[in-house]
Amino acid sequence: MRSYNASWDYYQGMTPAQIEIHLRRDTGWDRPTWPLGRMGASLNQDTLHDPLGVLHGRVDRAQPKREEISQEIRQQLAVLDLVWPVTLEDVKSRYKTLAKRYHPDANGGDPQSNERVKAINLAYSALKTQLLPRLQAKAG
Repeated sequence: MRSYNASWDYYQGMTPAQIEIHLRRDTGWDRPTWPLGRMGASLNQDTLHDPLGVLHGRVDRAQPKREEISQEIRQQLAVLDLVWPVTLEDVKSRYKTLAKRYHPDANGGDPQSNERVKAINLAYSALKTQLLPRLQAKAG
């Protein structure tokens, strides 16, 4: 059975052109497809509801105003490879991931990883104390 399975070739006896046709038909699950706008498939741009502006290139809803944060918080987020806006859960999750990755025990006592963990710990502590009140005030 193994030798049969190893020697079996689905495309055996087909020409390269036949193989290509088969592969092209297979990408559409062997169902007929047509270019958009033919065979009754057309898009009427006026009747489409597009709240995100993907099809029309514009956004129908007002853009939310970005909350400004201090440069110090941005630097601490950069240490954790995060970008504002974040949640406290995002910060905690990223801290755990980076702490495991750069822990000196996991890196054979590498001094650079030790310094990296120190920077990660300082950034996490500062973010926790600075972001927690801000996020709680926003939620409340």
